[in-house]
Amino acid sequence: MPTEVSIPKPLSGAECLESLFAALRAALMKDDRFGSHMAYPGFRAVLDLKFYPHQSYIPDMERTLEVVEGEIGVEGAPITASVDLPVRPPNQVREEAGLPQPVLVTDGKGNSEEKWVKKGTQPPSVKVPKNKVMGI
Repeated sequence: MPTEVSIPKPLSGAECLESLFAALRAALMKDDRFGSHMAYPGFRAVLDLKFYPHQSYIPDMERTLEVVEGEIGVEGAPITASVDLPVRPPNQVREEAGLPQPVLVTDGKGNSEEKWVKKGTQPPSVKVPKNKVMGI
């Protein structure tokens, strides 16, 4: 009978980015202005990102990104969200972001193989309203 053992491999840069996106998406989806029923001709966003790798030789990163899309008119009240991600075990980060986790699978004959499997729950997908047509 095969057995699985979790492997606590360090997070890749891409996995860190996906975790950031998942946390930001979860925080902002609580605001009705990001619901699928809302529509905007354009928007401007300013994101302040502070990334501090834990126990790494990679330097910290603090960056402000400005995003401008579509037509900009009169700006409404800003939406402010602060998301603080504490240091957690790598596989907990992967599970919370809906990413696959590394496991060591051993078959009944003693052969071992590393695999990546999805565990836990996936983050909810954002649905496009039925009255919206792609490209319009």
